[in-house]
Amino acid sequence: MRDVFEDTIREALLFPAPMLILVPDGFEFSAPLRRALPEAQRLAPVDRQILFMLITHHYNMVGEAEHARLLPDRETLARLEYPALLMALRAPTAQNAARKLQKLTRPRRPVREEALTLAEIGGNSAAHQAAAALAADVQACLQGTASWSDIPRSLLLYGDPGTGKTMLAQATARSAGLPIIIASAAEWQARGHLGHMLNAMLGTFSQAAAQRPCIVFIDEIDSFGSRDGRDQHNSNYRRQVINVLLKEIDKFLAVDGTLLLGACNAVDTIDPAICRPGRFDKVVELGRPHLRQVAHMLRQVFTEPEEVLGLARLCVGQTPAEIDATVRAAKATARREGIPFDASYFTAHLKCNRPERPALERRIALHEAGHAFVTALLLGASAVERIVITKDVGMTTRGTAIIEGTTHEFEGEMAILLAGRAAEHLVLGDVSAGSGGGPGSDLERATRLQLHCDQVFGLGIHGPAWLGEPDMARLSRADWDRVRVKLQQFEQNARDLLAPHRDLLESLAGALILQREMNAEELWPWLSQITGSN
Repeated sequence: MRDVFEDTIREALLFPAPMLILVPDGFEFSAPLRRALPEAQRLAPVDRQILFMLITHHYNMVGEAEHARLLPDRETLARLEYPALLMALRAPTAQNAARKLQKLTRPRRPVREEALTLAEIGGNSAAHQAAAALAADVQACLQGTASWSDIPRSLLLYGDPGTGKTMLAQATARSAGLPIIIASAAEWQARGHLGHMLNAMLGTFSQAAAQRPCIVFIDEIDSFGSRDGRDQHNSNYRRQVINVLLKEIDKFLAVDGTLLLGACNAVDTIDPAICRPGRFDKVVELGRPHLRQVAHMLRQVFTEPEEVLGLARLCVGQTPAEIDATVRAAKATARREGIPFDASYFTAHLKCNRPERPALERRIALHEAGHAFVTALLLGASAVERIVITKDVGMTTRGTAIIEGTTHEFEGEMAILLAGRAAEHLVLGDVSAGSGGGPGSDLERATRLQLHCDQVFGLGIHGPAWLGEPDMARLSRADWDRVRVKLQQFEQNARDLLAPHRDLLESLAGALILQREMNAEELWPWLSQITGSN
């Protein structure tokens, strides 16, 4: 489309006549035309005078008219979108058109009525703390005890689907007392081709700037991708979109009273220029809720403290979306069956839909205890922050062994990654597929780490050479054999570390099955025994 447009301009340049070129925001000419054409002049935004003249001409009116006093004010008209103008001009009279404009430019309530505050959500993770700090800073600016230029004004949340990133953004806005405008790449792209998408993007930021103080929340921001990504399909389109997004973010945050929130699942797929400080000052993971937050959620449904804690242990490890869906499904089932909905019914509903499998739960608990023990033995007991197990999966939150990037540290990290398999083999005599799976699994991370040592970090068989990012589909048989042997060695190292502590390992696994979640303080009695900590 750009090539066709530029050909038209080149043809027009052959004629000695004045030329007016109109282009939408975000459009970029090729380098030769950028150098040849004069600097672009931005058209003035629609105001009352422009709109008065337009309506007067459209309805063939003469002189002062009634519709002049009905037109929205300048700030409201700054939010006017082209479809709204066309819809208003379909009215039979000028007065009706002006009234229609008033209605169409009235801002929709940006935060849903049922949006919670941060206090009502009740989380205490790093993401919740960052959101609370942002809301407190905004309140300080509104009260005049701080200036907008002195506070962080952007936050990017990432994590698994369903962890409540959008809800946290809305709660931040409500706690700060600001309107929030929610947008996404998909929503902008749904407007049509590139020009329409860019206009929709510019409209979002213009609307927010006109409403400031205001928050813009860009959901699923990872769908923009990266300009330097391996996927070259539509790379030119993606590059233009990201370039305009970067410019709009910079212009938006240059104005006092503007805040930017974002959310995504995979932060490592975002263009680095988007998530750098100055655009997103802080990037924080929003993980699955801790036991205390799960109990806080269920306390909105069940009132007895004893009941809530037991139910929370059954739900720990699930995302807020999963817990909410489970509660709604149980309520609906109880209503259809004509049975009162209470804690005992919810417990029965959970156990019916997720039957107990004690052998699997014990394997999961041993697997996670293995990660924790080897982490403690190599890094210290305080390096293990949290263990969560459910009826299906487990998760251990811990520190990393890689600080300086030495061979010894990489080998320790891979031993920790394979410690779950090692614990299963040590106690149960075999291993499960629990360490495998997709990206992020223990085996995937250990495999990539070993390949990076060999091919990228200059710490492996190839010596001080950089061979580029490993391509799994093109590895030689020799490379695969080496990775397999090395990982088997690290798994054996982990098993050797665990063997003297087998009884304590099983004891911790039993406690995990009962408690479902243990934090650093609760893990200390077990881990301090094997590290000799006081």
